[in-house]
Amino acid sequence: MSNPIWQALEDRVRRRPADPVVTYIDADGQRTELSAKTLANNAAKAANALRDEAFVEAGSRVALHVPWHWQRSVWTLAAWLIGATVVPGGSPDQCDLVIASPTEAPGVLSGQFGPTGQGEVWVVSVHPFGLPNPSLPEGCLDAATIARIQPDAFAPDPFAPHDDAVSALAFVSGASFGQQDLLQRAKAIGETHLLNPGERCAMIGVPVDELEGWLMGTLVPISCDASIVMAAPGLDAEEIAKQESARLIV
Repeated sequence: MSNPIWQALEDRVRRRPADPVVTYIDADGQRTELSAKTLANNAAKAANALRDEAFVEAGSRVALHVPWHWQRSVWTLAAWLIGATVVPGGSPDQCDLVIASPTEAPGVLSGQFGPTGQGEVWVVSVHPFGLPNPSLPEGCLDAATIARIQPDAFAPDPFAPHDDAVSALAFVSGASFGQQDLLQRAKAIGETHLLNPGERCAMIGVPVDELEGWLMGTLVPISCDASIVMAAPGLDAEEIAKQESARLIV
């Protein structure tokens, strides 16, 4: 199987397993840090859940309705480990599964993002430690409860299609990208921001560019051997940069 993203994540874990890759700071200042090993373990649990519980496979379409948050990083990578296609903001009737945050799930169920379709709706946790949601909209499943009992190691399907046969990221605008293309674009984004190996950068809120918004919290720090601090909109940018010893990217 050709799964360049899985290989890139594994390479990062082998090089510096304990170094942070993704740090998220919410609007209340609560902090969640994922090292390379922790990120890989969380992505593996989520990928196993997707494959074994939701029967997601290479080529399946997974609609993600998750804002700028570490959970978006985990579940996006999880879908890519399987070889599935991530569809940001995708219509439920055109996807095999919907993964949504607690604030987005009601809109998914009410048809705000398109007809509801037949697929399940999984709600991720926005708790700093990913604890199960205390309540769920009717008809939804708790992603944290499903993922936490899964193994934290992942073995890709050796019979899955090669990367060039499947889109890894497909925007509703029509643009789509394969895994190798995404890794190259992530590297280019890092070079645009002058990211150096081992460097720590911070972004307050999701980038305006849609592709950058999905790669900064996933493949940019992996491809560039760097670390990103994803901070909630409205936080003091200079304070966050100082607190995290990170270079602010605007």
